[in-house]
Amino acid sequence: MSLRIGIVGCGDMGRKHAAAWAQAPGACLAALCDQDAQRAQDLARFYGTDAYLDWRDMLAQETLDVVSICVPCSHHHDIAVAAAERGCHVLCEKPMAMSLTQADAMIGAAEANQVQLAICHQYRSLPHYRAIKDLVASGRIGAPLYIRFMEAREVRPKLEMHRLSGNGGPVHDMCGHLFDLARFITGAEFGTISAQGAVFGRDKKRLQAVQDFGVDTAEILARMQHGHCLSIGLNWGLPEGFPGYSSAVIHGPQGLIYAIDSQEPDRFLGDPSPTLEIVVKDAKGRQHIPCPTGDNSPEACVLDLMRAIEHGHPLEFSAANGRAALAAILASLDAIHANGQGTDL
Repeated sequence: MSLRIGIVGCGDMGRKHAAAWAQAPGACLAALCDQDAQRAQDLARFYGTDAYLDWRDMLAQETLDVVSICVPCSHHHDIAVAAAERGCHVLCEKPMAMSLTQADAMIGAAEANQVQLAICHQYRSLPHYRAIKDLVASGRIGAPLYIRFMEAREVRPKLEMHRLSGNGGPVHDMCGHLFDLARFITGAEFGTISAQGAVFGRDKKRLQAVQDFGVDTAEILARMQHGHCLSIGLNWGLPEGFPGYSSAVIHGPQGLIYAIDSQEPDRFLGDPSPTLEIVVKDAKGRQHIPCPTGDNSPEACVLDLMRAIEHGHPLEFSAANGRAALAAILASLDAIHANGQGTDL
């Protein structure tokens, strides 16, 4: 198999996608696109590919098998549908889209043109979350599960994360990972979601150019099938220089599981670390489980998509999983705008 790959967006995630595709056996980077000409040319020169300023020109002029979409969420729908209509498989960064209508149109275009559509929720590939899933599946702490994710960061340097018109705001941008992890760990779907939120970044110097702020801070409570429950605490509106904080705790009737990192206390939920450990506490005491070093790049998503294309394997990083995460994001935002009232999915 030899797949020709085009990448739309040459920022941080575009560079990560380019590196993942460049290392994948049977894949060849053919073209890169970014509206910033210098950024596109620099990355294209590094990989020896063609550079474009407009993704429409790239699709029209190149013969591609796969398109990786690494631009703000507000552009995902248009690029994914156009790529699918040209017979290209698609690997799209999260969050999948701005609305469920857009997500359904992306899925419909992929199905109509018999191509694969993958959504890059790569956190579920990290070793510590896979270790947690295995412990849960073994019945070690019983059920139902109560899952708590907390993450606090300084206001982001990527301004599109904060713009309602770009990535929908930090809650829209980040919480999909956490909703996807809860479904991954439990195998259960969401029911009622309640939430309260705010914009803490509005007066921060770094965000002076932002006019249409999306919600950057929230407390979310999601009830799930089989009695499971997820709570999320997110604050991406803290002052510049804030060192960061995160925690992940899962508890059930027989004990609890959490992640610790003695050497990297400021690591974020998706950061790999060679010193990360999983701790299990139950009636037998405490057990520390070292985790192998992981990789939070899109490599797992790239390889998963290639297996689906070549062998017809079901996608783990599927559009259905991406849509489920998006539905939970939008229900949370609806609840926030309804002053914390519960929203059913």
